[in-house]
Amino acid sequence: MRFAAIHGDYGHVASKNGCGAVMGKKKLKAVCIVRGTKALAAHDARGLIQAADDIAHDLKTDPSTSTLYNYGTLPGVVNLSKLGVLPIKNYTTNLTGDVNMKDWEAPALRGDFDHRGHQCNACGMRHCHIQIIPKGRYEGERVDEPEYEGWSGAGWTIGLTDKYSVSWLNTRIDRACVDVNEFGWVCGWVMECMEKGYLTEKQVGFRLTWGDVEGSYKLLQMISHRQGFGDILAEGVKRASEKIGGKAAECAIYTMKGASPRGHDHRGRWEEMLDTCTSSNGTMESANPTFQTEVGAPGRINPFDGEQVARLVGMIRGRRHFEDSLGGCSFTFRTRIANLASALSAATGWDYRLEDAVRFGNRTAAILRAFNLRCGIGTEVEYPSARYGSQPVDGPAKEHDVRKQWDRMLDVWYETVNYDRKTGKPKRDLLRSLDLPWLEKDLYGKK
Repeated sequence: MRFAAIHGDYGHVASKNGCGAVMGKKKLKAVCIVRGTKALAAHDARGLIQAADDIAHDLKTDPSTSTLYNYGTLPGVVNLSKLGVLPIKNYTTNLTGDVNMKDWEAPALRGDFDHRGHQCNACGMRHCHIQIIPKGRYEGERVDEPEYEGWSGAGWTIGLTDKYSVSWLNTRIDRACVDVNEFGWVCGWVMECMEKGYLTEKQVGFRLTWGDVEGSYKLLQMISHRQGFGDILAEGVKRASEKIGGKAAECAIYTMKGASPRGHDHRGRWEEMLDTCTSSNGTMESANPTFQTEVGAPGRINPFDGEQVARLVGMIRGRRHFEDSLGGCSFTFRTRIANLASALSAATGWDYRLEDAVRFGNRTAAILRAFNLRCGIGTEVEYPSARYGSQPVDGPAKEHDVRKQWDRMLDVWYETVNYDRKTGKPKRDLLRSLDLPWLEKDLYGKK
């Protein structure tokens, strides 16, 4: 299937953008790390410990990260619902209905389960727990504590709001090695289309309604084994919806590049929609702004002013590329770039600073962009699907329509990152400033 994931240790899945499908296509079963025989030594052990302490201090004390340190991404459910960013029933509503949202606050989500340890070795963050379902249909089963994306993709997106059922289904999706977000968009799309009569029971093979956890699990099995209608759905929501066509196609959530967004309603978070549609990696490339004033970006913007949004997304470009290149966890690295650069310098003996890190990140971004262009993925597909870019019918963001500002947002983003708006190529002067003459030659020829 096209949205297969890569499974790590218990509860850890690299799930976005079909990375597991790439391994499958190459007939690569697994990557095994052989235990070494020598110890690792830091260039400056004391300096590395100091950098680690600085990072930990940020995580524990900064208002933007302290809840992440204590609860992981659990607070996202309630917080995003207040902004109209929690995806509910395949973007058909932004209202939580008669659900008591106090039961979905982080302490309640965690307190309702019997916890059995922590999945991440030697990590101090209170995140990624193993838990036991205490009651209900799946009582006694050991499951992963869902990330926010799990509560979304295996829950709210498909109209499922029983916490124990969501936790169970999320773990089943992980065990099947399937991306929980894409599964949510596929499953939610089928549910909406069956409710509206765009898909029939004969086509799908059974009746699937909002919140049907056992039906969702059955659909997961059909997709995983490409059985019946699952053979079409295994192609992902874009290809499946295009194959069915008609009114059903208008309900599908994806980018025109073929990927699907993560578990948010981006109609209320334009910076993520823009980042997703212009990214070279399928989902988000620059990610959420983190200490963005460090690189000269404003601390706050109007989230529905397209120009401000596009400029911010462009200004933070490169941070996540540097962060990911270090091979660390995006949660423990949610700190200032200067701290990460200090840690890298202490570990290796290099003299790395903030400006070096940003430059490295932008080099990486330019290379990724060039790779996509070589593969024929250009500016003409940097748009959301009809439903993905639609105006919400209710909720906090109902007065805002991203489509009215989309082309101007693209203009401003391209200007900010110094790429050519028409071709999508990083401009020559940018490539030269990033010391990428070989990439300039590859993109523009010998001139």
